[in-house]
Amino acid sequence: MRNISLVVLLALCLLFNPERSMSQPPPPNCPPSYSAGYTIIGDSVSFCLDGVNLSIIPSSTLNSTDSYSVNSIPYNPYPWVGANAILVGIDDIWSGVVPLPFPFCFFGQKYNSVVIGANGQVGFDVSQAGMFNAWASNGWVAPNNNAAMNNTIMAPYQDVNPGVIYAGSNITWDIYGQAPCRYMVISWDSIPMFSCSSMLNSAQVVLFESTYLIDINIKEKPLCSTWNGGVAHEGIQNATGTVAFMVPGRNGTTWQATNDSYRFTPSGTQTVNFNYTWIDVNTGAVLGTGPTLSYFPTTNTQVTVQMTAITDCDTIQAALNDTINIIVTGNVTADFNYEVHLGCDEDTVIFTNTSTSSVGGVPLYQWDFGDLSGSTATSPTHIYADQNTYSVRLIASDNGCIDTMIKVIDLNHPINAAFAVGPNDSICLGDNMVASSVSTPLLFLTHDWTWGDGATTTGNPSGHIYATPGVYTINLTVTDTLGCVDTSSMQVFVDNPPFVDFITSDDNVCIGDPVFFSDTMAPFTQSFTWDFGDGSTLNNIHNPSHSWANPNTAGYTVSLTGYYLICPPMTVTKNIIVNDYPSVNLGDDTTICPGITGAITLADLNNPSATFLWNTGETSNSITVTQPGHYWVMASNGDCTTTDSIWIMRDCYLNIPNSFSPNGDGLNDYFLPRELLSSGLKTFKMNLFNRWGELVFTTDKIDGRGWDGKLNGVNQPMGVFVYVIEAEFINNVRKNYTGNVTLIR
Repeated sequence: MRNISLVVLLALCLLFNPERSMSQPPPPNCPPSYSAGYTIIGDSVSFCLDGVNLSIIPSSTLNSTDSYSVNSIPYNPYPWVGANAILVGIDDIWSGVVPLPFPFCFFGQKYNSVVIGANGQVGFDVSQAGMFNAWASNGWVAPNNNAAMNNTIMAPYQDVNPGVIYAGSNITWDIYGQAPCRYMVISWDSIPMFSCSSMLNSAQVVLFESTYLIDINIKEKPLCSTWNGGVAHEGIQNATGTVAFMVPGRNGTTWQATNDSYRFTPSGTQTVNFNYTWIDVNTGAVLGTGPTLSYFPTTNTQVTVQMTAITDCDTIQAALNDTINIIVTGNVTADFNYEVHLGCDEDTVIFTNTSTSSVGGVPLYQWDFGDLSGSTATSPTHIYADQNTYSVRLIASDNGCIDTMIKVIDLNHPINAAFAVGPNDSICLGDNMVASSVSTPLLFLTHDWTWGDGATTTGNPSGHIYATPGVYTINLTVTDTLGCVDTSSMQVFVDNPPFVDFITSDDNVCIGDPVFFSDTMAPFTQSFTWDFGDGSTLNNIHNPSHSWANPNTAGYTVSLTGYYLICPPMTVTKNIIVNDYPSVNLGDDTTICPGITGAITLADLNNPSATFLWNTGETSNSITVTQPGHYWVMASNGDCTTTDSIWIMRDCYLNIPNSFSPNGDGLNDYFLPRELLSSGLKTFKMNLFNRWGELVFTTDKIDGRGWDGKLNGVNQPMGVFVYVIEAEFINNVRKNYTGNVTLIR
């Protein structure tokens, strides 16, 4: 069956509720129009399993619900009394929420429930449930933004009074039909007009699943001109009160109607998108999606499609479906197995044909062995001269049905002797030369190694250690299970072991003193570096010398590092202690005055760790001096020595000469010049007498030049003179001196 006719769908609708249809059968408009459908076209015969190619021709009457057309239709109402009564004896109120049996699109929005007004409205704003349903519509013309008309179907909207109990009065709703063409009928049957209660109004609203059609059927709409201006509204209005589609002449006007029907059909832009799912009817398997299908069934079957249409506000199932019968003829299936017998030079492959045919004739076979040769035998044997990968094709045919099987046979089994050394092909003497086989096929080979130094190994070794440096050739011979042999070789290098060393001229020196280094290293040393521990380095300089500018009693670490071709660098270190010269300062020369100055301490406080030697023979860092004289000390930090000295001179003394020569030669011209021959005088008085006791000179000046050898300006004769001196020093010591002085001319 390729198409389901409207007649069958009508029969389904009539069977839905037989009890109600017997009293008032539904009119022949279920569904009043289909929402979407399709027809399957294409080749429905799969010859030799070549499959079928099918496609869909979709169709739809759906338009977006942002606009509606309003048309008069034949009067053919649905049952006036439904199973669900509402608003019994209640006037001017919205009902509770009534669930819709199917989603319904209205002005671009999808709804799942409604409220029903006592005054003839179906509302999609469920927030009005149980609220006041306004009756006073006189002067209103749709569109009109108010709660009684917004988002409603007006069927018609006028002031009726369900509160007046009248035999046969009902407000009910019910569901009829089968998905996807169900319809919901909402009826106001025999409801008295307000203020004209002898006049009865009967109207119903029908909502159709999938198509979103709206029918308004009016059995009797009387005119009560004495109340509310006699006005009534028949039509639909959007949620914001900005758009309305009304029955002509019935928009807030006075009118009456009998046995009257109007349909509101969505008439916006048709922008329907379709989704398709192909189904095998016999197995229920999903075969694919999209508007086309390539299908390769193995037996006769049926194919149908689950189609959905995506509207401006919902997704619905197609109302009209199609099914196509698929017929499958006989078929040939090509297939084969093979067995490989390997050889060193040639490989033999035995083919076993496992092809099948249900066509009924005599199958024929054509082999292509992939090496420019073939056969028509059923199960041939073929010898391959070269190792390679071959694509073998078998074509099986029977009475026009042909099938091909291709299998890839890998006859690559070369003996490839190969090995890797590592991580490098050069090592330092004493290290392990690691060599590992990477031959193929590794698991089916025996391995024989020669290391180039006379040693041999069988299997996969852990490595080899050479006894002497040099260049060696490693050879690997592999043998497979067929007795085939291959060899591989590689040269490796074994480096000489490293050696560096040095000696120093001294390991304990003073700042600035040079240290001389003498190095010894292997002749194959590639390069070497000196590091003297103070930031100074030298590269490739033999037997250097170095001095340090800063002391380091912990010692500078001097290192010599040699670098080699393969072996790691070798470093030797030695420690050089560098001492600072001590800074010795005994101070400025000074004087000593017995009784006043007392003892003087001479000390070196700058070098607490040094050793000392004084000219007195003492070895402490200080000595006590009580006598004038020249003193020195030698301070030593190891071999680093510094010397300082100081003069300590007398004070509080008087030196009296025993002669003088006042001859004007500038030498000894005066007797006892105090500024030259005394120190620390506080008072002084001197008298000089000749040998006759005559006073020839007297003075009390502590800084005078003394006697010039004259008396009253006359030179005195040579001879001996007597002096009497009274002196007092700054240490309050008084002394008297008496003696002779000789005047020499």
